Amino acid sequence: MRRRFVILALAAAVLAVPAAAQADVGIIAACNGLANGCSTGWYTSDVKVSFILPGGSSNPQNCGDQTIANDTAGITITCSVVVVNGPPQCCVLAVTIKRDATPPTATAISAQRGPDTNGWYNHAVGVTVQGTDNLSGIASCTTPTFAGPDSSSAAVSGTCTDSAGNISAAKTLSFPYDSTPPNVAPAPARGADANDWYNHAVNVAFTGTDSVSGIDSCTSGSYSGPDNGSASVSGTCRDKAGNTATGSFALHYDSTPPTVAGATPDRQPDANGWYNHDVTITYSGADATSGIDSCDAPKYDKPNDPSAAVSGRCRDKAGNVSAPTSFAFKFDSTPPKLTKLAAAPQSGAVALTWTASADVKAIKITRTRGDREPVTLYDGKRISSFMDKKAQNGNRYTYAVIALDEAGNATTDKAAGNPSAPLLAPRQSALVHGGTTLRWQASSHATYYNVQLWLRGRKVLTSWPGGPSLRLSNLHPGAYVWLVWPGLGPRTRHQYGPLIGRSTFIVKG
Repeated sequence: MRRRFVILALAAAVLAVPAAAQADVGIIAACNGLANGCSTGWYTSDVKVSFILPGGSSNPQNCGDQTIANDTAGITITCSVVVVNGPPQCCVLAVTIKRDATPPTATAISAQRGPDTNGWYNHAVGVTVQGTDNLSGIASCTTPTFAGPDSSSAAVSGTCTDSAGNISAAKTLSFPYDSTPPNVAPAPARGADANDWYNHAVNVAFTGTDSVSGIDSCTSGSYSGPDNGSASVSGTCRDKAGNTATGSFALHYDSTPPTVAGATPDRQPDANGWYNHDVTITYSGADATSGIDSCDAPKYDKPNDPSAAVSGRCRDKAGNVSAPTSFAFKFDSTPPKLTKLAAAPQSGAVALTWTASADVKAIKITRTRGDREPVTLYDGKRISSFMDKKAQNGNRYTYAVIALDEAGNATTDKAAGNPSAPLLAPRQSALVHGGTTLRWQASSHATYYNVQLWLRGRKVLTSWPGGPSLRLSNLHPGAYVWLVWPGLGPRTRHQYGPLIGRSTFIVKG
């Protein structure tokens, strides 16, 4: 009776110990073939429990192999033996097995924050998973974070793990996700005004594209200055997920007209500050932004005007036009008038006469003999007649009278002159006997002639022959002087041209 009491007491003491194996009694427990491998934790599959008994033991109680095939919060298996070698003693080993092979259940999954815009998420979102487990209890649930890829039906899954290490089936949360900003494109309301430059305000709308959530809205803008060769207009587009992107429209802008810097004629005035034939005035300009594109180059050829003027403008590359600028000058392209040029030949001289208009300021006279170079006889102020006293009798000359106005316009007229002794016979101081025949050069304008004969300072004869000769007879001895004038028109008018000639002859007694 005493030994049995001791054994029962030891058994009670061993059962009070929570360890899986009591090494001090000599019994060894093995789980699934692993000596000393029985765990105090949870098993998730069948557990085969075996006991290794010490030598000399007998009377084993509940020490056979046992398999735990059902979930249990804890089942205790107690093995006891009697050791007969040595002092009698009883050995007891108690092993507690916990088995949970059933996964937990993920009961809920939710985002850790609300959507960003319009039900869409546009940046990383954390997810919380909740679960239940009927035996070992939930140890943890995953907390995944979703950061892409973009999708209108993005999905993130999470699981729960129980204390035995079983993992639940995944729980999935679906939501729209777009973290990519939209593409932005500018759309100006019109094209550039000139040469890729804008010269007045331009409106720019912005359009966008977004392949996931789509465009929600876009802004517009405008540009109206300041002048800038590298101006820009910015705008934004926003997709339905709340992502925004900025676009830019680069442009050249110049709304300021250029200035006219100067006007230059293509040549100097022709004479005395006057132009007498067409002149082209070229304008030049300056522009601080886009630069000069072109300037006017007007041509002037009429009307005559001492206060003539042309206007010109310059254009910059942006299409702006300057205010007109005037260039004044004097213009006269009409030659003066020269009429009634006459060359009256005389002995050793030719008398030139003409009529010139009031605008004639200068006269130039040249004389040409045959094919020789012209000789300038006069080049100076306005005159209305000229006597060539260096002409030689017997030569034929061509005279050119050039009339010039202040603008340098010239009118030329020509006349021929043949200087010779106008009184042909008798020769100067010739001796005659009693009578003679007077002969002289005919005048093309004469309808008759006036002949006078003088002796000792007294007029002794006046005659009006119709031709260029007159017969004289019964003359008294002495030295005679005779003169001839051309008669113009009827005799009754008594109109005479310049003296044809004067000569002398002597009548011998």
